[in-house]
Amino acid sequence: MKRYLTFLAVAVLAMISFLGFQGKTSKDTPVYVFDDMDVQSKYKPQGENAFFADGRDARPPVAGTVARGNALEPLKVFSADYRRLESLNPSFVTGKDAKGAFLATFPAKSMNLLPNGEFKPYVVDAQTLELGQAKFEIYCKICHGAAADGNGVMKVRSAVEGDAAILTIANLQAPNYRAYPQGQIFDVITNGKNTMQSYGDKLSPEERWAVVAYLRALQLSQSCPAELVPASVKAELK
Repeated sequence: MKRYLTFLAVAVLAMISFLGFQGKTSKDTPVYVFDDMDVQSKYKPQGENAFFADGRDARPPVAGTVARGNALEPLKVFSADYRRLESLNPSFVTGKDAKGAFLATFPAKSMNLLPNGEFKPYVVDAQTLELGQAKFEIYCKICHGAAADGNGVMKVRSAVEGDAAILTIANLQAPNYRAYPQGQIFDVITNGKNTMQSYGDKLSPEERWAVVAYLRALQLSQSCPAELVPASVKAELK
């Protein structure tokens, strides 16, 4: 009996040592009996790869190439008569006219097609402003502030940490930014400016125009011309 208990104790200790206690954390490499696909032969995002000169797993697009479609409709996008909608309405995706000048107003046409194949007119409505507000609060508010006056969280951070780069945050209520044509604001959102990064890879052209529309609404809210103030409001102010 004594030998049996001794053997049982040794077996239990060996099992605990091999498997470890449930819930115990360890930085040691685990011993896999069944790996359950934890270890796979694949490349991971932002991983290292000694095969390439830059040491990265993820490969950048081939220089000079342009994406054609999304690989979901190969027969369509590789047909001889295929044309990207962006090429048929370039001002909507560049913010510039045919001469390369910034659009003074919003684009005349959207990227949505009518049944006859023509582009629908671009309309700034309540839905557009709601979309612009949602994207502004995600991407712009942290720096430019809720009123676009440059008093966002990052300005407070710069005051605490003394980060000189953050002091370049623009007050979009300033006269020079109010004077920007719509297309120039779109271009800044797309390509960035000074210490502001590009958001062209985060916001679609429709979303960028919506942000422009919402910014104009914010600017109007902080400095509304007298001729646009309703008579009822003027009467209350008197």
